[in-house]
Amino acid sequence: MFNIPVFGEKMHFKQSLKLRIINLKLFTLGIFLVLALIGCTSNPKMDNEAVRSSEIHAEKKHVAFHPVKTTEPAHELTPELLYDLMLAELALQRNDYTLAFDKYYEAAKQTGDSRLAKKATRVTLFSKDDAQTFKAVKLWSEIQPDNIDVQQIYASSLISQKQDKEALLYLQKVISLSDTFEQGFKRAYTIIETVDDHNRATQLFTQLTSKQKNSPLVKLYQAKLAFKFVDYPATEKYLNELLSSKPGYIEALILKVELLKKQKKDLRAIQTLEEILQKLPENTALRLEISRLLVKSKQYEQALKQVKILAKKELAPEVLFAISLLAIEMDKLDEAKQYLVRLHAHRLYASESAYFIGQLEAGRENYSEAEEWFKQVKNGKYTFEAYLGLVMVYSQQSKFDQAFKLLEHSKAGNEKQSTDILQIKAEVYALAKDYTKAYEIYTQAVKLAPDNHDILYGRAMLAEKFGRIDLLEKDLHTILAANPKDNQALNALGYTLADRTNRYQEAYKYIKRALEINSEDVATLDSMGWVLYKMGDHTEALKYLQRAYDKDPDPEIAAHYGEILWVAGQTTKARQVWDKALKKDPEHRVLIGTRTRYLK
Repeated sequence: MFNIPVFGEKMHFKQSLKLRIINLKLFTLGIFLVLALIGCTSNPKMDNEAVRSSEIHAEKKHVAFHPVKTTEPAHELTPELLYDLMLAELALQRNDYTLAFDKYYEAAKQTGDSRLAKKATRVTLFSKDDAQTFKAVKLWSEIQPDNIDVQQIYASSLISQKQDKEALLYLQKVISLSDTFEQGFKRAYTIIETVDDHNRATQLFTQLTSKQKNSPLVKLYQAKLAFKFVDYPATEKYLNELLSSKPGYIEALILKVELLKKQKKDLRAIQTLEEILQKLPENTALRLEISRLLVKSKQYEQALKQVKILAKKELAPEVLFAISLLAIEMDKLDEAKQYLVRLHAHRLYASESAYFIGQLEAGRENYSEAEEWFKQVKNGKYTFEAYLGLVMVYSQQSKFDQAFKLLEHSKAGNEKQSTDILQIKAEVYALAKDYTKAYEIYTQAVKLAPDNHDILYGRAMLAEKFGRIDLLEKDLHTILAANPKDNQALNALGYTLADRTNRYQEAYKYIKRALEINSEDVATLDSMGWVLYKMGDHTEALKYLQRAYDKDPDPEIAAHYGEILWVAGQTTKARQVWDKALKKDPEHRVLIGTRTRYLK
């Protein structure tokens, strides 16, 4: 069994003139902003010639600039300083960041004005010149030695320049300027955390905390630093030391959960989360995380219990979406739909939730309902996917005219969408049993995306429909040449050879390799049973077919399972298996054919 898958000259002159006027206004505005920034005072030496030389028109008497109220000291605005500030603004407009920086930096150095130092620093962010940034921040920190934010920025700049010894002094200064050790230490840690070298970061941390190394807070961040560098043994050591003296330290317990997850110790992570939830029972994020872990460890009933506790609350849309996905993973589709319907009430999530409800109902083969939900997806990131979904549900209901009409009006936004449209068009033609047209469209899609294995696989399965096993083999071998561990391609090749040829030994090898990759894949279990049956090993064949049937009583699996039961003499059970499958799919070709052969 395999899985299917742009004026005239006058107009131009007017526009240019207009742009020049706008630029002049912007330039003048920029100058007045600078004047406001530095809080300049009247300058008696600044006569009308000086004013004219700076291209700012004023009265022919005395020009006075009134200072903005600020904690910064007022500075005398000399003609030279005004000229430099104007030049800096003009350079900035022309993206000449080097000149802009030089003028702002010199103005800041001359006036001792922190706001100019800050502006010089910001200019370097455009030029991305680390040396200039360091120079500007150093000046800024000298002008404002008691400004904790500035000192933190300078410490970070020293770290980036690998001047760790001096950086340590400023990290200590950040702590001393803070209201509490905890506030300052956390600020300092965010800088140390940016260091990419493990030994360097650890050394800075150790030196900074040498006098507080027994502080629980320091122990916690020591563990966090080790965790950042994937030193899990050290992380565990520090956490154990911390939790032995403070067993209820929530932040430490949360880090422990993250550590256990990285170590793939999900059960212990769940136990730790349960311990935290006893102290923080209203914490939605923690309950959502424990639900995820329970699902991952297949503890579905406990996971559902946690999900239902969450569902009783007024949840953020993101949480509603998360628990709906968890419910789907647990195969609790009714609950999942309830949560998605609740999410649908949030206007910003209406289209997104409608798409997922459509997917859910299509998966349950409720195609008519899925169709109505897909039609509600009007915008958002799932619009294209919903369009494809609508095409498919039309096809599943044999509404081929509507499906083809949609496809005729389809517009792709990119190459991938073009490929997706071709692929689904081929699938619709296949469902309409126009295999020749479907194969032709698949071939167009392969030319557009030759490395797309899904398309190659779809074309291979289509070739089987009209008996071209050679074409099927060619496409499946192309997939396997690129990915020898593609168990789907291995299984499809093996099953086809077993079912449509007498190359049983070759078929067995492919199916065996597929099972080694995924020992619980239902389709491959069915294939193994089928090839063993073809080879005459009915006892082993029955074991594999029963395992496959118990996992998924699919009509084709039921056909195979019933056949082997019949051959093994269990005719009554064979009839029961076939009859039950026929109730599920009364028109299944393989099932009807098998049953008819034996019940002549």
